[in-house]
Amino acid sequence: MNAQAINRKRYVYLFASATSFLVLGLVYAWSLFATPMATIYGWELSAVKVTFTICMMSFCVGGLIGAQVLRRLGVRGAVLLSACLLVCGFAGTAALAPQGIWALYLCYGILIGCGTGLGYNVAIATVTLWFPDKTGFASGVMFMGFGLGSLTLGTVANALISTAGLGSALVVVAVTAGIVMTALALLLRRAPDDISELLGVEKKAQTTSDEAAEKRRLFRDPAFYGYYLWATILLGAGVLVIGTSKLGALEIGIDEAFATTLVGIIPIVNGAAGLSMGVIYDRMGMRFSMILAAAVSFVSCTMIACSFWFGTGALYVAGCLILVTSYGSVAPLATAFARERYGAKRFAHNLPIVNTDIASGSAFQQAIVSASAASSPVAYTAMAASGAVTLLISCAFARLTKPRKA
Repeated sequence: MNAQAINRKRYVYLFASATSFLVLGLVYAWSLFATPMATIYGWELSAVKVTFTICMMSFCVGGLIGAQVLRRLGVRGAVLLSACLLVCGFAGTAALAPQGIWALYLCYGILIGCGTGLGYNVAIATVTLWFPDKTGFASGVMFMGFGLGSLTLGTVANALISTAGLGSALVVVAVTAGIVMTALALLLRRAPDDISELLGVEKKAQTTSDEAAEKRRLFRDPAFYGYYLWATILLGAGVLVIGTSKLGALEIGIDEAFATTLVGIIPIVNGAAGLSMGVIYDRMGMRFSMILAAAVSFVSCTMIACSFWFGTGALYVAGCLILVTSYGSVAPLATAFARERYGAKRFAHNLPIVNTDIASGSAFQQAIVSASAASSPVAYTAMAASGAVTLLISCAFARLTKPRKA
């Protein structure tokens, strides 16, 4: 297989995976389903919201088992299993939700969460290996699809809920997920072991050799813990703004119509940030990218905190949009970190461990909110202070991972 044939094939795989990520990104459209379910079935909204927490925990579990499933069943079997979990999750929610909220926790929380985590990990681990020269770009394109899923297909699902009802909307989503993920399973293949040589890719000067990377063990590497803390703080800040952007806008006196528009813009910025940071990583490397994302998080959290203290709506909007760019940077950098730092051989195993920072970020955000008594000015001030910590961490990471001269 020559380089031209590989290029054609890998971009087809990338496009197909990005399309499937629109479906996987529906996990973030949970808010569209939460209120109708609480209203229809008479559940407390607070109890319904627990579903998303279960879903995010299951996402991490699905990613962790993804490496084993990929090894035993191969790419096709792993993606088909993801498709089955998603179909059973959405269809099961439609069929069993009238029986009690336990069905919601099981079907939407566990099945959809595991199916999304499994599909995400398998697709990322498979497709990025086709791009040894553009790992950041490839993961950024897929994450852009993941981030835009709630905006695109989520908008369609919301329209279906209004016209055809909640149950019908969930069935349509189940069928769509089944078709898209099955098509991906039939198409996607592993990259050749000698893909770098076939493409004529030269290793970057600042990147350690694959041989050295393969010898590292994730839990014995101080750089892993530095990266993990860095990602936890950035994700926590991002989750805070995504979850409270409209409420914060209303609190600061922004018009409700514009506050709703802000919620719609955030996924677009989030997706674009993933692609942009992926490209920046490919050109500038991991150390520069981490410092840049940390600086953005610190500045934006400071802007939002100041907007509350001084009552400036424009500063709040700008801060939210800038902060989302930092949040969107973490996913492609997680992929790049796992691949660059620990090599290709154990990439599918290491990536989901790195991606558990999603759960730790959510827990960190919840801790900040609880400690601040749900006060937005205090919460964002605390996040700004945490952002300063990420700058120190990223600088320490840069020093720790700097290649030593022979």
